[in-house]
Amino acid sequence: MPPLRSLVVVLSLVAFAATSAVAAETVEVSTVRFATARAPNGAPDPWFEAEVALAVSPPAEGSGRFVSRVRVGLMLGWELPASPGGSRRTEIYRCEAECVALEAGRASIRFYLPPELVKRDQLRGPPKLWHVTLLAGGRPVPPSRAASVAALAEPAAMRAFEVAVAAGAPANAGLLLPQYLTPFASAYPRSTPSFVRREPATLPPVRAGP
Repeated sequence: MPPLRSLVVVLSLVAFAATSAVAAETVEVSTVRFATARAPNGAPDPWFEAEVALAVSPPAEGSGRFVSRVRVGLMLGWELPASPGGSRRTEIYRCEAECVALEAGRASIRFYLPPELVKRDQLRGPPKLWHVTLLAGGRPVPPSRAASVAALAEPAAMRAFEVAVAAGAPANAGLLLPQYLTPFASAYPRSTPSFVRREPATLPPVRAGP
C-alpha cells in the first residue's frame, strides 16, 4: 500500500475513534442518591430508592437534542449486621434499565428494593458499595467520578467488586427493580423517561413429587 494512502487510512481510523468516543461520552453520572420512599398506592411500608441522576449532552452532529438507547446498570453491595449467633453477611443486587431516548439536560433513573427487604435487613442510608454503568447507542460510556462509591476508586477494588457481583447477584435476581416494574411507575411524571420494557422471565413450573 502506498505511504500516502496508508496515512489517509490511519487518519480516518483516528477520526472515527475520536467521533465514537465523543458520541459515547454524551451521558455521564452526576449524582447518585439513596433514600427510603413510600409508594403512591398508600402502602404503609417504605421502599428503598436509588436515584441515578444523569447529565445528558447530545453531540451536535447527532440526533438533535436526544441521545438514544441509554442503558443504566446499578450494582449494590450491602454489608448487613450479624444475626444473633451468626456473622455479618453481604447481599449483592444488580439491575439494568434502558431508556428509549434522553433529552439534553438532566435525567433521573430510579431503582427500588421492596419494603420486605427494607424491614428485614434494616436498610438505611447508602449501601457500602455501589457502582453505575452506562451504555449509549450500544457503546460503553467511560465512568465519571460520581459513578461509584469512593471505596471503589482503585482499579483492584473495582475488579474485586465486579467479581463479587458476578458471583452473588444471581441469587438476588429480580429483587432490585427498575422504576417501571414498581408502584412508582408514574410517581415522577416530569422526570421519568420512557423505558424499553423488559419483563422478568417466566419462572419454570413447580414439579410435584420427587
